[in-house]
Amino acid sequence: MKDKKTIAYKNERMKKIAFNFRRLLTKAVMREWMRLSDVKDEKGKTQSERTKIENERSDLYRALDASICICPGCHQVKGDMMYNAYLEEWYCTSCVQEYRDFYYTKKPAIDKGWFVGDFDVEFHKSFL
Repeated sequence: MKDKKTIAYKNERMKKIAFNFRRLLTKAVMREWMRLSDVKDEKGKTQSERTKIENERSDLYRALDASICICPGCHQVKGDMMYNAYLEEWYCTSCVQEYRDFYYTKKPAIDKGWFVGDFDVEFHKSFL
């Protein structure tokens, strides 16, 4: 996939269909995630069976997080999305702008040697 790709809907009807589809997929994934949780907690399961089920749950959640259905930054399903090739994830345009702004405000302080807290330069740079 291209380095930066933005999915923005201009047609309101198409936007509503896309957002509803994302919401539907997200609900289906989370329903399966909860079902696996219930299966994992059933009595009589061995530790290896529980570990296998927990790995399935983790894979399911990671797939949802990396999909265009949900923004891993704010967990919203509505909004235009932008693909970040460095992270291999889709972020809403609001989060992308927030990460860009954060980079531009904190990077000069880091260049001067100041401590700015939890700041991952490569992560924030990937949104430029």
